[in-house]
Amino acid sequence: SIQRNLVTKTAVAVPFGEGKNAAGRRRRMDETMFYFEEDPQEKRQPRRWWRRRRGQPKTKPEDVIIRTRRGRELPIPQTLRYYSSDWLRILAEMRESMILNRIFIIVASNVAWAAAVVLFHKFVWAIPTEPSTGPGMLKSALGYLLVFRTNSAYNRFWEGRKIWQEVVDKSRQLARYMVLYEQEIGTERARQVIRLVRAYCLTLKQHLTSYDATETKYIEEELLTKEEAESLRSWKRARPLFIAGRLEMLLQHSPFEGIFRGEDRLTVVGVARDIGGTLASCERIVQTPIPLNYARHTSRFLTLWIMLLPVTMVGDLGWLALPVTAFVTWAFFAIQEIGLVIGRSR
Repeated sequence: SIQRNLVTKTAVAVPFGEGKNAAGRRRRMDETMFYFEEDPQEKRQPRRWWRRRRGQPKTKPEDVIIRTRRGRELPIPQTLRYYSSDWLRILAEMRESMILNRIFIIVASNVAWAAAVVLFHKFVWAIPTEPSTGPGMLKSALGYLLVFRTNSAYNRFWEGRKIWQEVVDKSRQLARYMVLYEQEIGTERARQVIRLVRAYCLTLKQHLTSYDATETKYIEEELLTKEEAESLRSWKRARPLFIAGRLEMLLQHSPFEGIFRGEDRLTVVGVARDIGGTLASCERIVQTPIPLNYARHTSRFLTLWIMLLPVTMVGDLGWLALPVTAFVTWAFFAIQEIGLVIGRSR
């Protein structure tokens, strides 16, 4: 019964906003890398890029299931995979791209600058073209900067994913121990340990992102006792630390009965201690971003390089310098923005 309760409540805790339209769900899918589908009771047709759902269905968290784009139900969340057959749909949805929306002002500003350079070249003074100098000599250095920036951001993202996987593994391990030693520990104490594990995961998420009033109310009323909820409010900025300490103390004061003693007891307490140790690892990633000077230098270098680009090619391309500038700006600034988005992922 404890194991069934843990699985059910974990499924309810899947974060999904109610009343979101199809476009909003797709944008959230791009940001979270997971695809959550709605209406599990309804027989759904395979999704196509030209077919969109309309309306705002009200969906309860327990009704949310996970499906692929083609409608196949998944037992666990899986990252999206790219297939060659998706190229046309992805191209058609380019106007909804989160990255393009973020850098649209940058692209428009550089196109306006390119138009001003063309007008100056046509009506004021013919700018001489020297394609072997200027931006052509700096493109390799710019490429190295962008690749290093993106790789650094992805390494941070992957380290965070490994830390969260450790939280999941240790939580499941502790839940299995509670099921195994339920008779020795006591059913009520075992259930309390599992509730504290769930409370730790939620408070850790809030500690790293932001506090949500509804989620905090759920933690205090459903997962903690009245005394624990009152103590939790006094900890303010260290709530996961309080939950982890409470979890270890609860296991340390468990009765020495049956086989729950000796090495097994130390192992269970060690697992609880490892769960609390993930807090420091998560805080290290959140509080140690990519050095700001490096990010600023990359942005300045890229901006000046793009501004010099139409100057070097206006003599050969004329008005065609505008679409070329727009394309190059989108390509390079999108790579930079992807690195920034990955680096801010939590």
